[in-house]
Amino acid sequence: MKKFKGIILDLDDTLYDYKSVNKIALSYTFEQISKRTGITFTEVEHHFFAARSQINTELDRTASSHNRLLYFQRMYEMMKLNPVHHALETYDHYWNTLLEHIHINESVYEFLDSIKDKKICILTDLTAHIQHRKIKKLGLESYIDYLVTSEEAGREKPHPYMFLLAVQKMSLSLSEVCMIGDSYTKDILGAQRVNIEAFFFNPENQNVQTSTTIHSFCNFNELINMEMTI
Repeated sequence: MKKFKGIILDLDDTLYDYKSVNKIALSYTFEQISKRTGITFTEVEHHFFAARSQINTELDRTASSHNRLLYFQRMYEMMKLNPVHHALETYDHYWNTLLEHIHINESVYEFLDSIKDKKICILTDLTAHIQHRKIKKLGLESYIDYLVTSEEAGREKPHPYMFLLAVQKMSLSLSEVCMIGDSYTKDILGAQRVNIEAFFFNPENQNVQTSTTIHSFCNFNELINMEMTI
């Protein structure tokens, strides 16, 4: 990784374990809703995922499709409860709970310390506000130079514009940057599509096809060792 002047980093499920903290936050939130409304946990859960599915379909490939406030608003509408009375409070409860449990993946700080001489841009789907909150909560402000969200770009990974906007912000060429992320389809193939070399964070050892422009690693210690040679 010595040859690169800039690093494009995914955030969710790359620098921290989103899946586990999302599960905790949703469970706590469903419990809170159930206690307040008298609707069973199972019913709340069912309506939430139905609402999420609807919003994802209606707002496909836009940052708004990830907006939890829209999920909770639609969920309350489905449950015949006024979302104006409940949705914002529930939205805040969900994200506050998630941020309480969020923690950086092993050796990420060590890796970031090892590339301090490079420009670093976070490239992430989702809305800007909550991604800024996550970066601050994880203590990443001193490492990150730029941020590109799908809300800002008006498109989602793997759309080429997402990657090109990150490269443009860093004032570098495509050959001078690399992409690091956990989604083979969105992060890795998206980067490869615009000829950006990619590093696939693959802790579960998924069986995927690699090439000279795609490198797979299981943990950030392994990536630190790669940094010395690539």
